[in-house]
Amino acid sequence: MADDLLRVNGLSKSFGNGMVIQDFGLSVDKGDVIAILGPSGAGKTTMLRCVSFLERADSGTMIFDGKEYSLSSPSRHDVLEFRKKTGFVFQNYNLFLNRTALGNVTEGLIVARKMSRKDAEEKGMELLSRVGLQDKGNSYPSELSGGQQQRVAIARAMASDPLMIFFDEPTSALDPELTGEVLSVMRKLAEDGMTMLVVTHEMGFARNVSDRVVFMEEGKVVEEAPSEKFFSSPEKERTREFLSTIMNQN
Repeated sequence: MADDLLRVNGLSKSFGNGMVIQDFGLSVDKGDVIAILGPSGAGKTTMLRCVSFLERADSGTMIFDGKEYSLSSPSRHDVLEFRKKTGFVFQNYNLFLNRTALGNVTEGLIVARKMSRKDAEEKGMELLSRVGLQDKGNSYPSELSGGQQQRVAIARAMASDPLMIFFDEPTSALDPELTGEVLSVMRKLAEDGMTMLVVTHEMGFARNVSDRVVFMEEGKVVEEAPSEKFFSSPEKERTREFLSTIMNQN
């Protein structure tokens, strides 16, 4: 379809004798926010890492922004090209500990994009302001809370003006009171039309912010549906079991 930004076909990945992802497929339209749900060990993070070339898949192809990529044997040029158009937010922030918040946001702009330091810092401060950290530009990660560090990581992911941002359980390392500030930033990104693929355990975000939910188990898609339908009237018994368990925990 013309609105497709990302389409993944036939993604498989194993570690040793264990098959983690089996013939996985997914399509994401421009502006979509897709929540990936599933129990631990479902293959959610591995799928995200394969699609982002952080892991090499055993097989599969991907069309992103009109270009086809091999997920098992991409060229270095293809990987670099893809990464210039996307951002990735990790579970544990992955910030440079010896760089300030501003330095973390500007590093890629200066090194990879050859932007002048002045222009990069101007853009970096604008992005820190967007995530509510305009007064933390000179602070180092050790001086920031987990929620603040994750917001710096989101600002860094936004720095390249990506077509799409991947989020790998962005709140799972946070205390509950810090989770809200990160989800608020993500909600604003969604409202601004950012295309997002989000592996998460946050059911409220999945239901109220995402457009579509993909439920995975054992490396396969069990069910995929518009978010409201997924939560209000799931079709598969396994999905109903999962939701019942999760809701009873909350």
